Amino acid sequence: MRAALGKYLLIAAAVFAMVWAVARAALQSLTQDEADTYFWFASKTALRDILHPFPNNHVLNTLLIWMTTRAFGLSPITLRLPALLGGAWYVFVCYFLCRCITDRFSLQLPILICLVYNPFLFDFMVAARGYSLASAFLMTAIAVPVWHRGRTSLGLSCAITSLALGLSFAANFSFVFADLGAFLALVAWAVSQRQTESIAGIAGFCVLPGLLAALVLCGYPLAHWPKGELFYGAHSLREMWQSLVQVSFYQFYPPFAHFEFYKILNSLRPWLAPALGVFCILQIVATWLDGSWAKDANARWLRTLAISLLSITGLCVLLHWMAYRLDVFPLPMTRTGIFLIPLCTLSAAVIGAGPARFPISRAIRRCITGVFACIACYLLLCLRLTYFQEYRDDADTKEIYAVLAKINHAYGVTDTAMDGLYVAPLNFYRVMSKKETFPEFQYVSLDDFPKGKSIYILHGGYFREFIKNERLAIVYRGKLSEVVVAVKPDGAIPPAMIEP
Repeated sequence: MRAALGKYLLIAAAVFAMVWAVARAALQSLTQDEADTYFWFASKTALRDILHPFPNNHVLNTLLIWMTTRAFGLSPITLRLPALLGGAWYVFVCYFLCRCITDRFSLQLPILICLVYNPFLFDFMVAARGYSLASAFLMTAIAVPVWHRGRTSLGLSCAITSLALGLSFAANFSFVFADLGAFLALVAWAVSQRQTESIAGIAGFCVLPGLLAALVLCGYPLAHWPKGELFYGAHSLREMWQSLVQVSFYQFYPPFAHFEFYKILNSLRPWLAPALGVFCILQIVATWLDGSWAKDANARWLRTLAISLLSITGLCVLLHWMAYRLDVFPLPMTRTGIFLIPLCTLSAAVIGAGPARFPISRAIRRCITGVFACIACYLLLCLRLTYFQEYRDDADTKEIYAVLAKINHAYGVTDTAMDGLYVAPLNFYRVMSKKETFPEFQYVSLDDFPKGKSIYILHGGYFREFIKNERLAIVYRGKLSEVVVAVKPDGAIPPAMIEP
């Protein structure tokens, strides 16, 4: 009975995650990167334009957006549908792994929450970018060998895993070293599992499906990739880890701030990730000394999985560090290092789920479970419905366009000037609406910003002096960002606040 209840609670947590993701996709404002992906690539008709080599172009995601927007029409939901599908698959795979790793519900639920409800990961289960699909396929490559266990032929399992890694790379090129680490782990696992199969045959199953998928989808952009485009990233391992921790523990939902539980968790926040790492190291040492990992077949299987995950993570970081030292590109940071979050979380989960023979290792295991529970509670209090942490400045673009539409319908005004941050998303809403008479919104030089326009959409902080010098009247202020809509004082638009 308790086992069945735990299973249903896990399923409920997974289903709620997708309900929340769909709600966010419908409610949240479009961001600059999402709109740029559509206008620069997914809206095109020529294949070479759709596959144009550029960091913003996450090829597999772009191709799927091209399909969904043509099949179902243009809307934020259809633009974000590939990311939502990737998120749904990611949630399913995480649920499967949690059930396989341990039968202790006290650990299963916190692990699932930490893998799925991490606010930064969750943002990219919604945003129309390739990170959701890449993460889902990377986790699939880890899950297939876990699922295998004699259920199907070794060759088929290797082929599915290889294909998943190829699709993960096609979804986002920043996953290249994570996918390479997983590929090497796949080869090692396949060789150790083979019986009558030849090494050459197994190698073919491991290499060809993924390589073919990557070449078909990414051959053109890789062959034409310009130099010097990959410049975003960290410049030390410390900066890399700090960026990932910071975005993972970013900002409680404001109404929770008055609760005592919030204050306790907030005081623990700086120690949660380090504590989990320390306890995992202690558990590795303790269980190695007491022989827990060799206790039975399941313990040995968990040991192999833990070694594989730690090897993938370690090799990924090492390869990134070597590329950085060779001045190829910077270390991953925030979104370009997003793959490290599920890899590290899953590694810690397997260590915490491992067997423990002696009192000291059992005590450390309980500590790991307790830290996971604290992190899970913290992450749940960070759930957000109205903005992406990475794109906070774009959080009000939906309301901005509603204000512009009201002005256009009431006064017929069409001349605008705006900060480049808002051009692409507002053009998206313009194209989607088709009810206003605005011409295409244009990027303008900040060094020679146009004066005398009827409507301005500006970042209130950056353009404070411009607003003051032009004596502009603000008619809308963003609720989540510093954006303002301002009008000239002697124009056709009354200088009164406008509700979207």
